[in-house]
Amino acid sequence: MTLYLALDVLLLVLLALFVPVGFWRGAARELVVTLGILLGFALGEFWAQPWGLDLAERTGLGEGAASFLAAVLALVACTFLIGYGVSSVILTPQPGMLGRLLGAVIALANGMLVLGFALRAIRLYLLGGAPSGLFEQAIVARLLSESMPWVLLAGALLGLPLIVLAAVLGARAVEEEVEPVRREQDFALQHTPTRPLPPRLPFVRHQSEVAYKTEPARPAEEPTRPLRAAPAAPESGGSRRDDIAEQETAVLARPAAETAPRPVDNRCPYCHADISDAKVFCPRCGRVL
Repeated sequence: MTLYLALDVLLLVLLALFVPVGFWRGAARELVVTLGILLGFALGEFWAQPWGLDLAERTGLGEGAASFLAAVLALVACTFLIGYGVSSVILTPQPGMLGRLLGAVIALANGMLVLGFALRAIRLYLLGGAPSGLFEQAIVARLLSESMPWVLLAGALLGLPLIVLAAVLGARAVEEEVEPVRREQDFALQHTPTRPLPPRLPFVRHQSEVAYKTEPARPAEEPTRPLRAAPAAPESGGSRRDDIAEQETAVLARPAAETAPRPVDNRCPYCHADISDAKVFCPRCGRVL
């Protein structure tokens, strides 16, 4: 592969990179980029040589190299700062499929403009307009540098219809997004549907046996557990412990209480005082009779 063929392949790859960008951004934004490229080219045409002379005096570069650098810097700055920068800030409707296809075509034309103006600056400022093998053997480079007048003429003829088409499509997209204004009659016909009341059930005297609860119905009072006395352990032979856990309620056996003495002849059995008038306890010792 020769050097000129490699240059042609590189230029074609650069042109192909503009197409998906234009398809993603749409036609309206790519038209703004076109304006930025044309502004950069115009600045380079008028100010490349004056700025190149000042740059050559301050940096020691040649006059042709300094003019080429000034022209390329003006082209790149206007393309990216004004073209892509302004198009990213402005509000445009979401492009449709037709707008994206037009954007891809316009982006391809923008790539041809950028590369063509850059190659023209190389031929004009670096080579001084002299013939070179770069533009004689590299086919793509020669076409881009020599076809700029035709590209500008085609852009002037097709630019106005594209702008009108983009404006119409953009206005239609905005109209679809805006909600139609409702009239007063539309609001008058609207009403909020009322919720019907539940049907009335017949009166039932007795409560239903079915209880819709998560737990079974419980009685008001639970039955009392029976008391069971634990049998006393035998005196002879070791004591046996019963398993209290198996019984519902265990009561320990208690020895019988001693019987209290009874009064005799209206006398207190404890202090022998007269208790003929007493009914509950002795008036002297206070014992319960």
